[in-house]
Amino acid sequence: VAGDEDCLWYVDKNGSWHPGFDCEFFTFCCGTCHQRYCCRDPRLLITERQQRHCLAFSPKTIAGIASAVVLFIAIVTTIVCCFMCSCCYLYQRRQHLRTPLQGPEIPLSSYPPAAPPAPFPMDPKAGPAPPQPGFTPMAMYPPSAPAAQYPLYPSGPPVYNPTAPPPYVPAQPSYPGP
Repeated sequence: VAGDEDCLWYVDKNGSWHPGFDCEFFTFCCGTCHQRYCCRDPRLLITERQQRHCLAFSPKTIAGIASAVVLFIAIVTTIVCCFMCSCCYLYQRRQHLRTPLQGPEIPLSSYPPAAPPAPFPMDPKAGPAPPQPGFTPMAMYPPSAPAAQYPLYPSGPPVYNPTAPPPYVPAQPSYPGP
């Protein structure tokens, strides 16, 4: 065992910091992680490697690292939750920044609602149609300006009526073959 081992800085059991010091020739750094002194007994020697191990794995160091990790995770989780939760200020601000790009909203309350299209053509002989669920009939007012006249087109194929005569289809003239 070589002499002249240095005692590195350490923290005692009370939490007080002590600076490192050099031991004289043929003396060693002796003691524990929380108390160091110079001695000549090689059985009490604490090497520099052991001293560094005391600094790295002290309970206060581990507690400090653990609390820093927990605090970091809590902060990141809080920020992520605030961007995801609709009741948070950051979420509302993010949503508010997106809306100006969508353009102004035009209120449509002055226009009457359009009637929903019929799912199939109505037969006039069937009588009045039953009211549709969720549809409230409203009085329709005549337009204030003359409406443009467009040709009326049928809304679909004619309704099948088995008692009506078949439509007239002119016969194709037959040509004599060569």
